[in-house]
Amino acid sequence: MNRISAKYLNFVIDQSNVNDEELLALKRPIIDACVKSAKKNGWSDAMGILRGTLFLESEPMSLDLLAEKTGYSKTTVRSNMNFLENLGMAIRVVGRLGNEHRYKLHRYALVTDPEEMKPAILSAAKEEIHSISEALNQVEKNLRDHSEEAEKMSAIMAKTKQFYDDMDKILELMRKYTMKELIELLESKKD
Repeated sequence: MNRISAKYLNFVIDQSNVNDEELLALKRPIIDACVKSAKKNGWSDAMGILRGTLFLESEPMSLDLLAEKTGYSKTTVRSNMNFLENLGMAIRVVGRLGNEHRYKLHRYALVTDPEEMKPAILSAAKEEIHSISEALNQVEKNLRDHSEEAEKMSAIMAKTKQFYDDMDKILELMRKYTMKELIELLESKKD
């Protein structure tokens, strides 16, 4: 576990009546999974920790509370939460501080509705498929002048292009149907 994750978990443990080991065991897997996911996507540890922190909360959290819980500056929290918002993984909930206050309080929550999350996930997959497909087309174009190399690679290229074309079709079907409809449809075909 990295230094920041341990810092967050130690803060949470200090603030709780729950046994330290129990709380650590409860919260460590989601924080670690979110940090691992963030790293895999080329994002910062902070993004993973903030995402994991929100996973563990039943109510949206303010910028101040996220900064306090994670030990990050408000600037770091704000920029990472904006990124998560742009990805469609988090939402900003805006409300008044109080009846007589004119300032707005920004709180953050994870998007948990599968149908709301689906476009963000499909978009990322679609971008990767598009990028690889374009690269395959460029390689194919580059090989036109090199017939010997083109022959060697043509079978591999055909299989690879077919795979990405099929994945693109699958993603398009996923976009057209709700998650529930897809599950029902696929489960009905198992028999």
